Amino acid sequence: MSKSENLLAVIHLSATAVYVVVGNVVSETDIRIKGVGEIPTEDFQQGQIKHFDRLKSSIRQAIIQAEEMANCRIHSVWLTLSTPELLSSNGFGAVDIEQGVVETQHIVKALSLAKASVLPNTHYLMHHCQQGIFLDNKEQMVDDAIGMYANKVTVMYHLMMMPVSSRQNIQKLIQACDISIDHMLFDAVSSAEYSLMPEEREQGVCLIDIGASSTSVCVYRENKLIFTHCIPEGGNKVTMDISADLNLTMMEAEKLKIQRGTVDTRDVDPTRFETFPRVGMADEATISMLQLAQIIEARYIEIYRIIFQKLADEGLMDYLQRGVILTGGGSQVRGMVRFSKRLLEMPVVMSNPHDAITAYTHFGDDDKVKELNLRVSQRALQTAYGALLYSQSEQFKHSEKSSPEALEINKPNKFSTFKHNLSNFFKSII
Repeated sequence: MSKSENLLAVIHLSATAVYVVVGNVVSETDIRIKGVGEIPTEDFQQGQIKHFDRLKSSIRQAIIQAEEMANCRIHSVWLTLSTPELLSSNGFGAVDIEQGVVETQHIVKALSLAKASVLPNTHYLMHHCQQGIFLDNKEQMVDDAIGMYANKVTVMYHLMMMPVSSRQNIQKLIQACDISIDHMLFDAVSSAEYSLMPEEREQGVCLIDIGASSTSVCVYRENKLIFTHCIPEGGNKVTMDISADLNLTMMEAEKLKIQRGTVDTRDVDPTRFETFPRVGMADEATISMLQLAQIIEARYIEIYRIIFQKLADEGLMDYLQRGVILTGGGSQVRGMVRFSKRLLEMPVVMSNPHDAITAYTHFGDDDKVKELNLRVSQRALQTAYGALLYSQSEQFKHSEKSSPEALEINKPNKFSTFKHNLSNFFKSII
């Protein structure tokens, strides 16, 4: 990495490609994309490595692409991914302050206590977000307590965990590419950093990132991450349904979904049939557009059913004043916003580009700048861009004050009782 610029690199492992981005971080509101690498691959599905050597090769190729475009060398990365193996929980650590002044060691100890209360010995803490800090018995939380006077400090966290074996496999994979992992992020949090506006986080919102092999979810309220989840359902399941029901190959089904599919059956004329060319066959298939829409609709109804049953079980439905923000490739099917609003009976919008992400322009190469300008608006890269934004966020800065390497802890516990008032929710945990 260049010594004269603050460059950060991100790898996003998805079910369809490996994405690598290099950003020149000027400030938290000004990140200029200097390099992008993208290599299609299906060797990372639902958080699992399907073929180690092929995936390693894809990562290396994507890194080389980004390095050559950015004219730098990547030695370490922020890694963002989704996995249905995700185990998440809200927890806390309470520490007595003997000298009466909160120090960094107390905040670090609080995280170790929080992990001890919720982290099974089979799991690794991949990502944590500090929610706030209570001093003594005060009702209001603070974001940063270091240097403040108190007899007791209680730090609230949202903890995201994955199986130790899965974490070890990921670590081995990235190290095999001759780079190290600085931080690992759950991709819904990365996407949220890119997609959510401050007022949405404050008032209460659910981000749903529909990928190819999985769908990641997170909920924010009062600017705090309070829930994360990942399910093994995504756009590939839609394609599989079309393939099975219409007797098409997966490639044909994917093409049909993209070119002619919609999830909003109300927009389809029930008498409309279209011919569709078959690969390697003389005869074309005749497809009912209503049947196609019904197949797509049924799978998205199931995805939403699973998500919102989980949200209801966790007592979060009353928290979603701003409704749902959709992102991810699987959300790009036609009619998605209209369908979702009607089904969920709440506000639903698609994520928008983030103003802080722009193209680096000081190359002296117009073609490279033109390509980067196109890449900046590419939806598939939003999660990687979100990781760059997260690296500069107040959330990360506060959370880092708790962050030595994970300790050996094994006492499982889970907090899932939510109340309408978020401060009461945190107090109820304590």
